[in-house]
Amino acid sequence: MTLSLIRWHGVAALALLSVLAWSAALAADADDADQLTSVADPAQPERSSDAGNTPDYVDDVQPLFNSRCIACHGCLGSPCNVKLDSFRGLQRGGFGLNAYSNHIGSYPRTDMDAADSVKAWRNIGFFPIIADQGAAAENLDQSLLYLMVEAGMRHNDHGFARDALDGLRPDRFNATCAPTPAALKAELKKHPAIGMPFGLPALTEPQFTTLKDWVAAGSPGPSDAQKQAAEKIAEPAAVARWEAFFNQDNKRAQLVSRYLFEHVFLATILLEESPGDQFRLVRSKTPPGQLVSIIGTGLPYDDPYSYANVEQFWYRLEKLSAPPVQKNHFLWTLSLDQIDHLTTLFALDTGKGWGNEIDLTPGWGSDNALEVFAAIPTESRYRFMLENAEVIVGGITYGPVCNGQTATYAVKDQFWVFFLDPQFDPSVQMPMLGLDSWEPFMDRSVFGNADYLKAFAETKDKLFPEGWSLDAVWDGDGTDRNAWLTVLRHETNVSVVKGAQGGVPRSLWLISFAGFERMYYDTVAGFAYWEGDGLKLETLLFFNFLRQAFEDNFLTLLPSEDREALRHTWTQGIGRIGLAAVPFAGKDQPTQVEVSGDDPLMDLIEQLERRLGPTISGLPDPLNPQQKPKVELDASMAGFSDWEAAISTLTAVEGLSFVPHLPSVIMLRLNQGDEHRIYSLIANRAYKSQYTLVFENGESMPEKDTMSVYPTLVNGFPNLFVDLDLKDAPGFLSALSTVKTKQDWSAFKQRYGILRNSSEFWPFYDWINAWNFAQRGDLAGWLDLTYYDAPEI
Repeated sequence: MTLSLIRWHGVAALALLSVLAWSAALAADADDADQLTSVADPAQPERSSDAGNTPDYVDDVQPLFNSRCIACHGCLGSPCNVKLDSFRGLQRGGFGLNAYSNHIGSYPRTDMDAADSVKAWRNIGFFPIIADQGAAAENLDQSLLYLMVEAGMRHNDHGFARDALDGLRPDRFNATCAPTPAALKAELKKHPAIGMPFGLPALTEPQFTTLKDWVAAGSPGPSDAQKQAAEKIAEPAAVARWEAFFNQDNKRAQLVSRYLFEHVFLATILLEESPGDQFRLVRSKTPPGQLVSIIGTGLPYDDPYSYANVEQFWYRLEKLSAPPVQKNHFLWTLSLDQIDHLTTLFALDTGKGWGNEIDLTPGWGSDNALEVFAAIPTESRYRFMLENAEVIVGGITYGPVCNGQTATYAVKDQFWVFFLDPQFDPSVQMPMLGLDSWEPFMDRSVFGNADYLKAFAETKDKLFPEGWSLDAVWDGDGTDRNAWLTVLRHETNVSVVKGAQGGVPRSLWLISFAGFERMYYDTVAGFAYWEGDGLKLETLLFFNFLRQAFEDNFLTLLPSEDREALRHTWTQGIGRIGLAAVPFAGKDQPTQVEVSGDDPLMDLIEQLERRLGPTISGLPDPLNPQQKPKVELDASMAGFSDWEAAISTLTAVEGLSFVPHLPSVIMLRLNQGDEHRIYSLIANRAYKSQYTLVFENGESMPEKDTMSVYPTLVNGFPNLFVDLDLKDAPGFLSALSTVKTKQDWSAFKQRYGILRNSSEFWPFYDWINAWNFAQRGDLAGWLDLTYYDAPEI
């Protein structure tokens, strides 16, 4: 059976599971914890141009876009593909086909590397949203951007009717995108409430005047001097040192650079020796010392030579000047001493453990990194991934999609991630697992995955006939907090934080090197977002298989008699069909871990906590403890510690009536005089199965839902803001605990939440963004408002 046919069977299997799930459903009808004591009012002084003065793009207009527009138009897949985080994005304009909508065939790529000029974007089909060729009145009349904002000024005054949005809030990926002023005017006449900012309070008069005067003047961009200032690097020598490392003139180093690029191409890079700058690693037609000329292939392993028609390319650090958005922002932090570390890690100085010379120049176009990079010592590759696990997982959780759609349905709402120690990992010790070919490693079909799992289990039996001990779990060498990660799913987007946070989850993962690579290349490096639904379903199917394998790996640490029961607890309902499709290849293998007590899983977790230690785990977690303090919710509170003790009685507890009604992410500011703390209240929803696209119809288990609280900002997609004085906190918690119905929640939200039509909305949004950048520094990005106080929440 050919690989393509096998993959088609995989897609068919997923479709069958989805249909069965639908039928069954219808039948069933951290590091960031430190807080600022205060944050100054972040609102920029409102500037409107004097008569005859054109507002400056850099000083006046882009800051306005940052604070009011990129909340929905700052990322790949934004509504109508309008991206307002840079002048280049503004010039690109809009496009009516969104690659994330449901479609069978391929759509054009819309990432910013897909074209290098306005003319090229127009050839793809992008239409202009600004006008710059006429007199002031004509520029205003022909600017789609201005027409939309002007409509918002007329219809979205503070207190506008939220129900006016009912039926007008489109699927963000299937919105109608009027490509001409005449078409937009007709649409606005039918639906005046679609003005911008969509479903949010309008701009202030000074803000609107700034935008109007700038559009009337022809929407001028930054000057040459401003462009040069934006491109200026704080410490060019540090960049040069790194670019020299990435472009060494020997085949081993070149293969390592290719490996690193494919694993961090989506990350924002910080160089400690160039403070204030942020970069990304790109492939360029130009060498170091010249302006970067990006080779923008669709996938990181596509052939750069043929794509750009060049005989040589260079890895470059491109300085980023666009404002970061939190939803796709994750960091790879480097210092110059890491050049020596990477040189040693990959044995570039000795060549120890490397493959034959013939293996150093593999071809392009393959998503099978385990084969492509086989010449690089296996343990070196795995240790790089371990040391940068949060970065690699960041690629999976924060990109390339910004908004994960159904791909996120393959994972549970909260789970902990551990990694196999290289010395106990069959895929490190015997990389090919006894197979004759690398093909099963990235065969996404039911059959190919089963072959891989069988080979992994058989290799484990051969190498570790007595099973794994607790030493098989990587301990981060005692200090590396990448060894224990908490991953959170919030509907269609995901977050990752270091340590054991949020309370004990419903499942735990143990990831191997090969499994880590398979997951990364399935969901990130090999994910062609522009392709049709068939390939996306294939990705989702494979992600389900991978999740199941990681859960099964963890279960094999437990006694064999406890494994199946837990497996069936973690996956129920229609998911049993999925369990049958993913064989539990190691279910009968022995274990060297001894557990005691009535709860073997909790005993194992406690052993892991002791083995990895508090530096890795971050435990105890006072906001989500197992042992609850004896506190009355309505008792008065003298300080923040009283609040934390009180709310901790409601966290990581099943069966609380209010939890199923919570939105995914609430960001709460707690105030005591001039001191403020930020908390994130996260809903962890429980489902019988991840083997279905239809969670809401019969597969949900609201009685198992829990709430976790984090003492910082988590996730980039807030659903609701709450601004709470400490004196009102007892009433808030007491009222929250009594919510039982949708009507109760609606009343509670009206009382305590900052709704999207509130006069408090923009001031609070400005404040929390300023807090984010001031407190979390380079980790911070602008918050997204796509799902804020949506009618369906």
